[in-house]
Amino acid sequence: MKRDLSLDILRGLMLIIMAADHFGEPVFQHIYEFAGYISAAEGFVFLSGLLVALVYGRYYHAHHWQLEQKIWHRAGVIYFYHLVVLLGVFIFTTLTKIYTGAYWHSFAEAMQANPIPALLSGIVLVYQPSMLDILPMYVVLMLLAPISLRLMQRYKTTGMTIVLATSLMIWALPHIGIGNLAWLPKALTVQVGAFNWLAWQLIFVSGMVIGFIRLERKGKPWQPKISLMLLSLLVISFLYLQRHGYIHAEGYIVLQWLQTYSHIARDNLGWLRLVNVLAMIYFISGFIALTRDWQWVKPLQKFKQWLAFLGQHSLQVFAYHLVVLYFYIPFRWGAWAITDPQKWFALVLFLVSLTLPAWLHARYQAQQKAKRTQAKAITLIPNISAMPCAAAGA
Repeated sequence: MKRDLSLDILRGLMLIIMAADHFGEPVFQHIYEFAGYISAAEGFVFLSGLLVALVYGRYYHAHHWQLEQKIWHRAGVIYFYHLVVLLGVFIFTTLTKIYTGAYWHSFAEAMQANPIPALLSGIVLVYQPSMLDILPMYVVLMLLAPISLRLMQRYKTTGMTIVLATSLMIWALPHIGIGNLAWLPKALTVQVGAFNWLAWQLIFVSGMVIGFIRLERKGKPWQPKISLMLLSLLVISFLYLQRHGYIHAEGYIVLQWLQTYSHIARDNLGWLRLVNVLAMIYFISGFIALTRDWQWVKPLQKFKQWLAFLGQHSLQVFAYHLVVLYFYIPFRWGAWAITDPQKWFALVLFLVSLTLPAWLHARYQAQQKAKRTQAKAITLIPNISAMPCAAAGA
């Protein structure tokens, strides 16, 4: 199947938004949930699930459990990058503790207090310092992904229904108070991040279902329904106005009910936030489909190519940005803090620097491909001494 660059562009865009969001002030207050009860994380998780189905779904009929091997190998790669980032955070946090005069503190406060137990807990994924919570979730979701893919591949519509219904039931568990980690050994440092895995798996699974549908269409173009696009735009606009205080709920019971925290919670993925996410996904997907051949987007071609390049190496870019932002902490506050104008300049440099890990990984991939090609060529060279003419003394 031909690679869909629009998905890489979207992943690249999500990376840029998340990186700018994580950078902090003075840009954070302008971009955090700027589109309503939704952040780049939701889009990134959805796209990841979609790509899992598109990339690995074709191995369903392969022998020797290749589907599981491919996905679990990817989970291992993600886990490796998690360890690299965790080690970088550990080094920064340890240096912060050693430098007793430091006026800043690491975001990994539990690691600063008890470095080794926190590091070991991070290795087994139950300790997730600030911003280090997405990769552990991906590892677990990838390990379980083959079950959903095989159900959908084998039973088609019935399989998709089973997968979505099961995912919805799991999503409901944290909303009724089920799923805490109190049962884990006390020796572990338990601190989960901003995402409750039981709830957020629904976005990933939804992405897998959409990816499977696209896989089954075998490249046939998808045309959105204008009525659903308008409804999605209406939902997005309403929730944007509500999220940013343009709609006042005083005296309106329904509006007050909609603004209840449990309905818009980010950690447990409240139902209203989920509606916001699905509406945004449908609208953006429909907009891309309808404007695929528009000429006015050509001036943005270079920017789109850059975003696609970042999206194609999203794991490396994401890991890099986490480590850099931890080492940037001393320059955010205190005696070493840079000014707001300097922070804007630093933000631009930081975003541009995201090209570096993508370029390094692309170069590594090219070198590995060249080695494989060379090795394959060597194996195809005939053994001249074994040829009949050589044996005849020709």
